Amino acid sequence: MAKQSNLIKLGDAISQLFKEEKLDEKYSIFAIRNDWEKIVGTMISKHTTQINFTNGHLYISIDSSIVRNEMAYAKEDIINKVNKFVGSRLIKEIVLK
Repeated sequence: MAKQSNLIKLGDAISQLFKEEKLDEKYSIFAIRNDWEKIVGTMISKHTTQINFTNGHLYISIDSSIVRNEMAYAKEDIINKVNKFVGSRLIKEIVLK
């Protein structure tokens, strides 16, 4: 009789740990904050003062009413860019402050 092994691949174990601890989401938010300028461009990045994430909503604080207004028109495009950047449908809505 062959003995059944309880061994799993290291990559699978890490992926499972990330999912269980929601580390993949936390890492994605860190990456979004870290590469915000690459995602949205220099102008928006310069005027962004804070980025937070809760339950599919990305909260972005902007220090310019003009930039905030422009972002309001481009919400769907920004959502698509951010989701493409992280490789999943993490962001469902953007809330501008």
